[in-house]
Amino acid sequence: MLPPSTSLNRHVLAILDKCNNVNHLKQLQAHLIALGHGHTHFYAFKLIRFCTVRLCNLAYARRMFDKFSSPNIFLYTAIINAYTSVPDHVSAVLLYRDMVRENRSKPNHFMLSIILKSWPEVLPSYGVELVQTQIMKSGFGGNPVVQTAILDAYSRYGVDVGSARKVFDEISDRNVVSWTAMISGYARAGQVGNAVLLFEDMPEGIRDTPFWNSIIAGCAQNGLFSEAIEFFRRMVVEEGMGAGNKPNQGTIVCVLSALGRGGMLQFGKCIHGYIYRSGLGSDLFVVNGLIDMYGKCGSFEKSRIVFDKSAEINLASWNSLINCFALHGRSCDAIRTFEDMLLCEDEAKPDGVTFVGLLNACTHGGMVVEGRRYFDMMIKEYGIEPQIEHYGCLIDLLGRSGQFKEAMEVMKGMRIPPDEVIWGSLLNGCKIHRRMDLAEFAVKKLIDINPNNGGYRAILANLYGEMGKWDEAQKVRKILSEGDAYKAPGCSWIEVDSQVHNFYSVDRSHPKMEEIYGVLECLVNTSKLSYASFHP
Repeated sequence: MLPPSTSLNRHVLAILDKCNNVNHLKQLQAHLIALGHGHTHFYAFKLIRFCTVRLCNLAYARRMFDKFSSPNIFLYTAIINAYTSVPDHVSAVLLYRDMVRENRSKPNHFMLSIILKSWPEVLPSYGVELVQTQIMKSGFGGNPVVQTAILDAYSRYGVDVGSARKVFDEISDRNVVSWTAMISGYARAGQVGNAVLLFEDMPEGIRDTPFWNSIIAGCAQNGLFSEAIEFFRRMVVEEGMGAGNKPNQGTIVCVLSALGRGGMLQFGKCIHGYIYRSGLGSDLFVVNGLIDMYGKCGSFEKSRIVFDKSAEINLASWNSLINCFALHGRSCDAIRTFEDMLLCEDEAKPDGVTFVGLLNACTHGGMVVEGRRYFDMMIKEYGIEPQIEHYGCLIDLLGRSGQFKEAMEVMKGMRIPPDEVIWGSLLNGCKIHRRMDLAEFAVKKLIDINPNNGGYRAILANLYGEMGKWDEAQKVRKILSEGDAYKAPGCSWIEVDSQVHNFYSVDRSHPKMEEIYGVLECLVNTSKLSYASFHP
C-alpha cells in the first residue's frame, strides 16, 4: 500500500497533525475527494486510523469504511483493531466473519493477532481453537508474532496453560514478548512456580522491563509479596550492572501494591526514597501507589503527607485514602475524607469504589444508619448501580448489627444472584448473634456454591458447640473429616528488620519456632504468677 504521491502524503500528514476534531477531518476528506483520492485506500487508512486513535470517533470511522465496496486488509485491520480496543468484540468478530465469508481480503498475520483478542470473548469455549485452525490453514502457523498471540489467548481466555505452553515450546525464534506472555499466562493461572522456573531459564541478555514487570506482578497478584520484592531487588541490581532494565511506573506500582498488602512499612520507606531518586515522584500512578501503601501499612500520617504534597490528585487518590481508613477501622476518618472529597467534586466525583470504602467503614464502625444513607445516596444521587461488593458490605453491616429481617429483604431485592461473599457475610452475622436457624440456611447455600470449602461447616460446628448442641456439632465434624473439603489455615505476619515472617495455624516450620514457643511459654507462666499473686 504505497502512497501515490510523496509530497501529497507529507501534506496530508501535516494537516492531520493539526486536526483537533471531526469537522477538521471532514474538511481534509473533502479536500482529498476534490483531488480525486476519495477512494484511495492509502489515504482512507490514514483518516480511519486518525479518527479511531486520536479522535476516538469509531462511528464516523465506520461510515468512511462502509463507503468502500472492496476494502483492503489494511482498512479492515484498522476498524477491527478499533473495535477490539473499545472493546466491542461482537462487532469485531462480525466484521471479520463477513470479510472471510465474502472473500474480500485475506487475513494477514497482523489481523490474525488482533482477532485472537475478540473471538475468545464471543465464543469462550472454542474461540481460540477456531482461529488457530484458520491460522494453520492460511500458513501463518510458524509466524512468531501469531504464535505469541495464540499462546497469550490460550492463557488469557481459556485458562488452558498447557496448550499455551505447547505453543510456546513450538516457537523456534522466541523473543522477549513470547517469554513475557508465557510467564504472564502462568501467573494468571496461579502457577507462580512454573513462572519462576521459566523466568530463570530465559537468557539474561534479552530481559527487558516489561519482562521483569510480568514476574513481579505475577508474584504480587498471587500473594507472594516477599518474592515480588526479591525480584524487584534483583532487577535493580542488574540495572546497576548496566543491563538497562530500569524499573518504570508499572514496576513501582506493582511493588508498592505488594508492600502494602504485605504490611512491609520499613521496606516501603526505602522504596519511597528510591522513587524520588529515580525521578518518578511526580507520577500520579506512583503517588496513588504510595498513598495506598502507607495507608494499608497503617501509617496514615505519611499517607496524608504524600496526598497533601502531590501537585495533582484524582479520584483514585481519594479512594485510596478512604479505603485505607476503612480497612483499619477508622470509620470517622474515612467519612471525614469523603466529606472533604465532596467539597472538591469538580475534580473528583465519587464512583462505585468510593462507596465500597464508605460502606466498609460503616461496617467496621457499626454505623447502620450512615451505611443505609450512603447506600441510598449512591443510587439516588449518583446513579450508581449497586454491584455485588456494595451488597456484600450492606449485608455484612446489617448482619453484624443483628438486623436479619432487613438483610434478607435486601438479598431478595438484589438484581444479581447472592454469591459466596453475601452468604458468608450473613453467616458471620449469625455467628455473632447465634441465629442458628439462619446459620444452617446460609451454610446450605454456601455449600451449594462451594462444596470444597470446609470452613463454613467448621463455623457451623463451632456454633453448635457454643450453644451446647454437641450431637449436631459432632455430626458436622464427622462430615468434615470424611469429605474432601478443605479449610484454609489462618495466617498472620510481622515485619522485623525489613524481613516479613509468616505464621500459619498448626505450622511449626519457622526456623525460630522453638525460641518463639519458649517466649510464649514464659509469658503464660508470668501471667499465671501475676494472677496468683492478686488472687491468693
